[in-house]
Amino acid sequence: MKDEQQRWLLVMNATFNMVMGFILPVNTIFMTKNLHESMVVSGFVLMVYSGFMMLGNALGGYLFDHYSHRGTLLIGYLIAALGFLILSFCHTWPLYAIVLTVIGLGMGVSYTAVNSYTAVVAQQHHQHSQRIFNIMYLSANVGIALGSMLVSVIFQRSIFLTFFLPALCFIACLLIVIFRGHILDGTTHKRSNTTQASEAAIKEVAITSQTSKPRLYLNLFLICLAVLVVWLGYSQWDSNMSLYMLNNNFKMRDYSLLFSLNALSLMIIQPLMGHLTESLFSQLKIQIALGLAIMGSSFIFLPGAQQYWQYVVSMLILTIGESITFPTIPALLSKFSTAQNRGTYQSFYVIFGSLGRALGPYLGSLVATKSSFDVLFMLICGTILAVAGGVALVKEA
Repeated sequence: MKDEQQRWLLVMNATFNMVMGFILPVNTIFMTKNLHESMVVSGFVLMVYSGFMMLGNALGGYLFDHYSHRGTLLIGYLIAALGFLILSFCHTWPLYAIVLTVIGLGMGVSYTAVNSYTAVVAQQHHQHSQRIFNIMYLSANVGIALGSMLVSVIFQRSIFLTFFLPALCFIACLLIVIFRGHILDGTTHKRSNTTQASEAAIKEVAITSQTSKPRLYLNLFLICLAVLVVWLGYSQWDSNMSLYMLNNNFKMRDYSLLFSLNALSLMIIQPLMGHLTESLFSQLKIQIALGLAIMGSSFIFLPGAQQYWQYVVSMLILTIGESITFPTIPALLSKFSTAQNRGTYQSFYVIFGSLGRALGPYLGSLVATKSSFDVLFMLICGTILAVAGGVALVKEA
């Protein structure tokens, strides 16, 4: 990313996802091992936490559109920072559960605001808009990978630092918004950039006016359904896949290695696939449909998988598909949005993704228990391919 506006946004995006990668593995372990609560209780708390994060996503989108861009970020970061500061000094039960849900609300608000800012910046740099979404997605994965590596060291050494470091990260983001907020808004751009933004705004109004409201709602429905379904399937890797591999005589080390492979390969694959698909397919819906089809096909290798290479191939194919799909969906939503609803539209992506991650482990375990893992994987493959076909029907101007 070339200018200062985009660099600060990149820093905030990577920082937020580093906190996500840092804190997510901690919650269940801390509640069960340190606070001595049951798996059922910890699971319920995380479900409520996810619900409050989705509420924050919706609230963040509304505030971004109707209140203030910078103000929305400040509210989200302030809530999350205060929550982590409280947990740093007092992490007893039931205060931990209460504060964690409040943190979820703040993180939900700030996450949608960061995504919405990305859409705004992409619109200001219309010719490079998809590239901006691609780089932001890559930075998010770098942040998650870095957070996951740090937590394994810090959690064993200090509970205080486990919660204090995320607080410092969000305080740093607060300072960026306070002292560099005008740069994020693009108010320091030259006149030529303002003219380009005005031309892009005229173009976006023209695009949305070409689409009737019923057709626009159908487009949004197909996109949101695709986000929900793909995360229902993707979340199996974070949950039920560990049990499946253990049942097939693999070790947890083998399971964890797949995620290291995913993170490392994504850093190489994502820039290549982003450039390739952008040059081959001009329509974003075709790029998304292709990515979804690749992700769905990755599950074909899993039924009856007894060899480790089958899991490696499945993960690599999944990584190729996600490198195309996940950064392009927000870009397509941004294309349908205007300055008046950009935050709300970006919140759709975050909310339905969160809903898929929340429901996926439970629904997956239900299918695997009532039927089998083989049926689960083929069902995921079929449904993702079906929504890929649905996305191809989206009317893109």
